[in-house]
Amino acid sequence: MRPNLRLTALFAATVVAISSCTKTPDTIVPYTAVSVVTNTPIFTAFSPAKGLPNSAISILGTNFPTDITKITVAFGSVPATVYSATATEIVVGVPATAKTGAVVLTVNGTTITTPNSFTVVGGTQSTFGATYMEHVATDVGGYIYGESATLINVTRISPLGVIVSPLNSAATVLKQIWGTAVDAAGNVYLAERGSKRIDKIAAGSGGTVTVLAGSGTAAYTDATGAAAQFLTGPTGLCIDVAGNLYTTDGLRVRKITPAGVVTTVAGTGVAGNVDGPAATAQFGGLEGIAVDGAGNIYVDDTFNKTIRKITAAGVVSTIAGTAGTAGFADGQSTAATFYGPQGMAVDQFGNIFISDNQYTPTSVVYAIRMINKVGLVSTLMKNTYATQALAPVTITNGALGTATTNFPDGIAFDTSGYMYVANTGAGVVSRIIFQ
Repeated sequence: MRPNLRLTALFAATVVAISSCTKTPDTIVPYTAVSVVTNTPIFTAFSPAKGLPNSAISILGTNFPTDITKITVAFGSVPATVYSATATEIVVGVPATAKTGAVVLTVNGTTITTPNSFTVVGGTQSTFGATYMEHVATDVGGYIYGESATLINVTRISPLGVIVSPLNSAATVLKQIWGTAVDAAGNVYLAERGSKRIDKIAAGSGGTVTVLAGSGTAAYTDATGAAAQFLTGPTGLCIDVAGNLYTTDGLRVRKITPAGVVTTVAGTGVAGNVDGPAATAQFGGLEGIAVDGAGNIYVDDTFNKTIRKITAAGVVSTIAGTAGTAGFADGQSTAATFYGPQGMAVDQFGNIFISDNQYTPTSVVYAIRMINKVGLVSTLMKNTYATQALAPVTITNGALGTATTNFPDGIAFDTSGYMYVANTGAGVVSRIIFQ
């Protein structure tokens, strides 16, 4: 008999049974709020809230993918081109046939119909002033300035269309004015190509003309005031928000400060077609010039038939057109062609407008082209005639779809966003209101 083993086993079983019945106190876990993270795309706004067909806009919001292949956008039922995307912004083109209405946005399989509409604007042209100008500029009060038909006087048109000419006094003989600009204080500046200088008519001076920069001698010198020299003469003129003037001078772009200090912005003086650092860039032959709010300068390289950009950091690039290829083809950047780009201006949304003309015995084309902020070139107005004899000496006003332009040159915008065009073939200044 082994009684001790049985008692040991019984004791062990009893201990196990007692242990299994012992209650363990509950552990209290503190409550922690859990935030729910969502990746659902959210639409906020359009920027701008309205625009022309073929312009580019931003769709603002949150939780957008950066891969544009995962994004589709349609204006109504018309598909749009998506150019770029960040988590908070999608840049998209307004289709040529888009209509005002909601925009449908599909992101990662989620479809959003915008609660507010995007407005697609059109344009209406009217005659603002029945007077000849080649280049135009506007001031903050809505007045328009440009050279007269003889290129020796400055004409001013009031907001009501009243024409004052000459604005300048007869005390100074001017030669071949080739551009005007006006600063915030109302001072008027002239690119006097014939005298190789930049002139100033101070506000309230009664039309007195003074020389801001240039010696009157054809040469190339960066300096101040009369010590500065322009080689071919200033051709085209624009002004930035700080009051600095910019002009094209043959194969160079020059800058003139309010104090008359002249420097070279870009160009070597040697004809060519070279992008890159401004100091080594080359142009074929420059005419129109414009500057945007960020300090980027745009020029018509008329000889190369391209549109060039000079960044505020001093880098030159070709944003539209192919050097040496002439035409009126629309398209993205270098897929587009130009024939004879002349005047240009930039609107408040970054769109660039260019007058582009062909005038030969067997073909006449008058056009106003637009380059949106992502480089797409489109045609705003275009009129084609088989011969010079068939080209009219008038224009037709009205909606842009039926209105005509006639050898357009200078283009300018006022503070209301109205565009002014010097229709030199008809001898009138036209105003186009976009709405």
